[in-house]
Order: sequence, then structure tokens, then C-alpha cells
Amino acid sequence: MPLTLTAVHGVRPQDSGIASALLNAAQQIGVAIGLAIVSTVSVTATAARLPDALGALHHGRTAGDSTLIAAASDALVHGYSTALVVGALVLAAAAVITALLVNAPRQHTADQAAAGNEAP
Repeated sequence: MPLTLTAVHGVRPQDSGIASALLNAAQQIGVAIGLAIVSTVSVTATAARLPDALGALHHGRTAGDSTLIAAASDALVHGYSTALVVGALVLAAAAVITALLVNAPRQHTADQAAAGNEAP
């Protein structure tokens, strides 16, 4: 709820519904894109480590060999770790941007300035 209040703060009352809808749509799009990016990073980093694990198959090891399983597990953990680091970096960047922009002074438009100069 505080995010919605922050997002619609300063919006004219008749526009608050569309502002809230725009916030919800942006959140849904952001989640979809963010998940796609983090998943892609994870799969790419895992795939980069897998040739070492799969190379063991060419040396006569079987699929149940503990060395092969350990190498595959290492590749998977590497992929997850890389994705989490990327996610943390994006989160940190978003926090800095939010801290700088949320409390930024608002510029008054000509209509607001004219309305402020009129006598009640």
C-alpha cells in the first residue's frame, strides 16, 4: 500500500485510478522481464560450467558417477549464484535511483503556478 500511495502522490484525484492501474501494469511487466533476465543469466552461467561436467562422460564415466554429479551440482550452484548477484546489483541500482528520485522536488507546471497565484 505505501508504494501505491507514493506512486499516486501528487496526481489529481480524477487521475488516481489510472495512475494506480499504470503502477500495477508496470509492476507486472517488471516482474516478467526481471524473471526472464535472471533466469537467462542463471541458465547461461550454468551452461558455461557444464562442458567440464559433460566432458567426464567422454572418459568412460557413467551418468551416476559421483564426480559427474558433483560437477553438475557445481555448475547449477554457479548459475544460481551468478543470477542472485545480478539480481542484487539490479536491486541496489534501483534503490539508489529510488532514493534520488522519490524525494526530488516537483517542478510546477504553468497551470499549477497560475492556480497558486489566484486569490481564494
